[in-house]
Amino acid sequence: MLGSLTIGTEHLLLGVLKERDPLISHLLGTVSVTGDALRQITYARAGASAAPLDVSVEIPFNRDAKDVLQYAAEEADRLLHRHIGPEHLLLGLLRLETGLAWDILSESGFALTPVREALVIYQSATAPPSPQIAAMISAMLERSDERAPRSAPLYRMTAVEGSYPGRRATPSDADVGFASVRASFTTLTQEGSERGIHSIGPISMSAVTLAQFVLMLEEFLRAPIMIDDEALGGLFDIDLHGEYRDEDALIAALRDQLGLELTKGF
Repeated sequence: MLGSLTIGTEHLLLGVLKERDPLISHLLGTVSVTGDALRQITYARAGASAAPLDVSVEIPFNRDAKDVLQYAAEEADRLLHRHIGPEHLLLGLLRLETGLAWDILSESGFALTPVREALVIYQSATAPPSPQIAAMISAMLERSDERAPRSAPLYRMTAVEGSYPGRRATPSDADVGFASVRASFTTLTQEGSERGIHSIGPISMSAVTLAQFVLMLEEFLRAPIMIDDEALGGLFDIDLHGEYRDEDALIAALRDQLGLELTKGF
């Protein structure tokens, strides 16, 4: 495509825009631009060779495109995602901060941090939890497993240095095919108000990811949480003691008992 002898960042951008994915449309909408508009700009800026390209041979990635692929993999790892999708390629293109795709995206108003946070917020509101977590949330709120919309502020979760007995790496010989969850919640429903969690805790979980754990925290905080620390990957056994009725007390307990720092984004 475009008569190029190598695959560059502009081709990766066109590949992202070719995906008619609701998530990509949502991320593009954060700066009120459409995929078709970006595609037209890319074609106009990239140009094309008059000679047709022989597609029977393998076309190599150029240096910038290779860096984007590496950044996309790192972004997926950072967000604890088990796949690399077009949304991660978009983050990789923004993280590169050079090349034609970066020029087009930055001139259109895109920036890495807002797009990354928009991705977390979107997936927090739409991605289905695991069946076990979904059943628990559904039961405690006495409704379907449809998740309530979440909006700003976004919380960032990072690890505090040191070891904490409330958060332990699951032993390698443990049964990791089944997550054990015990949690206590109380709900509060007032006439004319939305049903929600009134208190949270204690919580005991075995062989779960932090992504699964934060699903319950999000229900209480009614805000998305982005896990922003590579040290928080893998499976954990978690024990959070006590009952918490406000966010400040819960945030302090997460820090003191589990070594998990929650800070508000913008």
